[in-house]
Amino acid sequence: MSVTVLETKNLTHVYSKGTTSQVDAIRDVSVKIEQGELVGIIGHTGSGKSTLIQHFNGLLKCTSGTVLLEGKDIWQNKKNIRDVRFKVGICFQYPEYQLFEETVYKDIAYGPKNMKLSDEEIDRRVRQVISFVGLDESYLEKSPFDLSGGEKRRVAIAGVMAMEPSVLILDEPCAGLDPKGRETVLSLITSYREKTGSTVLVVSHSMEDISKIATKVLVMNNSELAYYDTVDGVFTHSSELYDMGLNVPQLTMLFLKLREKGYDVPVNVYTLDKAKAELEKLLKGGSDE
Repeated sequence: MSVTVLETKNLTHVYSKGTTSQVDAIRDVSVKIEQGELVGIIGHTGSGKSTLIQHFNGLLKCTSGTVLLEGKDIWQNKKNIRDVRFKVGICFQYPEYQLFEETVYKDIAYGPKNMKLSDEEIDRRVRQVISFVGLDESYLEKSPFDLSGGEKRRVAIAGVMAMEPSVLILDEPCAGLDPKGRETVLSLITSYREKTGSTVLVVSHSMEDISKIATKVLVMNNSELAYYDTVDGVFTHSSELYDMGLNVPQLTMLFLKLREKGYDVPVNVYTLDKAKAELEKLLKGGSDE
């Protein structure tokens, strides 16, 4: 039986309300996110992605609507908002710029220390998460400023993981990384979810990346929720996604072009295996035999 860990009801946020600069950043967003899902959040620049995720742990307070964490309104008691932020951890874009301690160990331990955990528990968490992000314990005594860009990114992500949030949110975790670095980060995200059973939300401009790792996809468009479905379900709307200005995967574009040419092919193709199967079927004249 599925359990809803995070839910929004008619969530709306208006910047500069009542002024000539008023902007509806998100409008009437209602969504249920279930325990253990890996949800990709996509949308064009200015679609409302970043504003939405900042409501999930109370960094922003909605103009109207409700955010429920494990069934409870996160703003029911303002004194509990600190605990909400430990349960819903956000790692913002380019998190390596936030590294500041003299050693990797101290940087990763910073969050757990603020949670008032024992030294033994902090040590356990630090050593566990360093392995989650694919680095060995020899890194713990290094200065974070001596690491490569990709290693700094992983250490920064480890610092959020060390708080063991029920929901981990990563905002553009692959931004600025080379292809190898992207693959490494995507792999550690899926591995972390599999090992911990945590709910993970990944904000990205890249539908290619999201299609590789997500179990569900949430699409924002013009401040509103456009789609929330399985990867397959969302990609059935590939043409609409393209019209929204999203960069659909090259394989999907190929099948969209074939469809435009009159070929009877599906448009929710985004993996090599599925593309191969559909092309073989097409070459055989559409027969399943």
